[in-house]
Amino acid sequence: MRRLLGLIGVLVVTGGCGDHTGPELATCVLPRPEGRVLTVSLTPGIICELVPADVEMFELVPSNESAEYLAVIQSGSQAPESSVSLKIEVSAEEGATGNEPSSLAMPAPPRIDDEAEDMERASRAELLFRANARQALINVKPLRHGDASSGGFDRSRASEISKAQSQVVVGDTVIFTNTVATDLSVDCQGIHDITSVVRAVGENFGIVEDVEVAGLVTLAQYASLLRVLDDIVYPVDTVYFGSPADLDDNGIVWVLFSPIVNRVTPRDSPTRISGFFNPSDLSDSSTCAGSNEAELLYLLAADPSGRFSDPVPSAFATKRAMTVTAHELEHLIVAQQRVTIGNGTFADLEESWLSEGLAHTAETAVGFMSAGLYPQENLSFFDLTADRQAFDTYHFANLRRAGFYFMDTNETPALGDESGFDPGGVPSLQMRGFSWLLLRWFSDQFSPSENGLLGGPAEEKIFRDLAVGGPTRARGIANLERVARIVGGPGNWEDLLARYALAPLADDFAEEVPSSAQFTSFQLRDTFGGLNREEGDDDPFTQPFPLNRAEIDLSLKTNVTETFDLKASTARYFLLESEAGHPLMHIALTTASGERVPSSAMLQLVLLKIR
Repeated sequence: MRRLLGLIGVLVVTGGCGDHTGPELATCVLPRPEGRVLTVSLTPGIICELVPADVEMFELVPSNESAEYLAVIQSGSQAPESSVSLKIEVSAEEGATGNEPSSLAMPAPPRIDDEAEDMERASRAELLFRANARQALINVKPLRHGDASSGGFDRSRASEISKAQSQVVVGDTVIFTNTVATDLSVDCQGIHDITSVVRAVGENFGIVEDVEVAGLVTLAQYASLLRVLDDIVYPVDTVYFGSPADLDDNGIVWVLFSPIVNRVTPRDSPTRISGFFNPSDLSDSSTCAGSNEAELLYLLAADPSGRFSDPVPSAFATKRAMTVTAHELEHLIVAQQRVTIGNGTFADLEESWLSEGLAHTAETAVGFMSAGLYPQENLSFFDLTADRQAFDTYHFANLRRAGFYFMDTNETPALGDESGFDPGGVPSLQMRGFSWLLLRWFSDQFSPSENGLLGGPAEEKIFRDLAVGGPTRARGIANLERVARIVGGPGNWEDLLARYALAPLADDFAEEVPSSAQFTSFQLRDTFGGLNREEGDDDPFTQPFPLNRAEIDLSLKTNVTETFDLKASTARYFLLESEAGHPLMHIALTTASGERVPSSAMLQLVLLKIR
């Protein structure tokens, strides 16, 4: 079965089409003469999909003029542990050349510079904490909405601001229970109490300070932070993902600055954990005595003298709190949408790869609002950095993660480690880069056109639906497929990946690239080019555009072989070029040992002709 997908100038070759529907005629495929393999003739504006037998060998029609193709070999596998070793052979028509086969050198693994090593250590620490938290909650009962001893906060009875001001007053002492040890283990019975003092109260947040760090941040600094959290972070996160449940009936989310966060990072570590949300605080204290039964975020405290770990200037603590709160509030809200309000269990928490992609999307959306930008403006580096503070605070780290993904796309654990969990280290940065980019493209392509919170399309509707997971609290791939069907996108993972496949390479590549193969919120090439000019000494910004691709020259002498590994839901990129035309080209795809590719790999080949 062959399928015409749309006027986008892309060829899609898939290893399984049982769920595919569409017209039987694909105009990029020429009639196949007896005894010949499939022949593909591409002009801008054609997409087609081929049955598995055609993936093994097909031909690209000759060109009398210069030609350029962007190609992607992609796995549609949904099994995180899957990996396949492949070989692609590209050769001129038999008899056109007598040259011996040549091999493309496999790209070297990404060089990990000192700063990347730092990020890896911090990521592994976060991974350990989340694994420990999951383990601690296996037999724990969630606290349902309205089940707290206070009876729950009825928002119809009072406004949030009046409720907060009537119950929480600056100067009050509040005692929380800490369940996180310095080795990041989680003890549901509690480790010790945290005595804290309320320093600022707003409409949506209450900032509390551990008495161990009292006086290191001024009330003016806390008030400035509170304005950002109240006016930007909370409106964005709640519109995009939903409202907190208010388990403790005070109308606010607690933001606790405490050295328990500082202590989990060893001294002399080049990076540090800046904060976390502890899901045990959403559990019933009858089964998890250490639960605070409250909406609570834990943040790195100011510590200029380095009493608890390496020094933390007060200005750094409050500035970092903006991004951390945007990220961790998303985790809290989504957990409550599924567990507290959605009557699920802790097993219904979103899968790691998609959960982190959503949290990093929260950072992007907050960054947009902070700078007065909105999605689908095709923002350049100049546009993004016009508000330098917003760029550095909310966008830089996500572009860095995307850059690490670009450096090694086919080896990225896109769906997590072999068990589907956050792999930690640089692989975690790559996984997050993949997820953040996929969600950004998905939103750019399928957001409702009506005005949204930020002034552009109403992309928050997509993310709010993903946060809840529908009536069955769907997770991961099933969740994204479900929302794709709702918004009119491809309803299965392989087709969704095929539609997305070219965007990382094709975005802003040439005028001929259709909008469906691009990001419309960012100009990726221009943005990475700007980062290369400013950060060119550090990975992943050492190149103007870090996406790793193999380049193949098409000519009478072409006879090229490349072998590479492809992990689940990842892609290997190619640029095929001919400056003076090319003969009929044979393209074959097999395993590295020359055998047929197993159907479980669910291979897809996507090709876009630029000229």
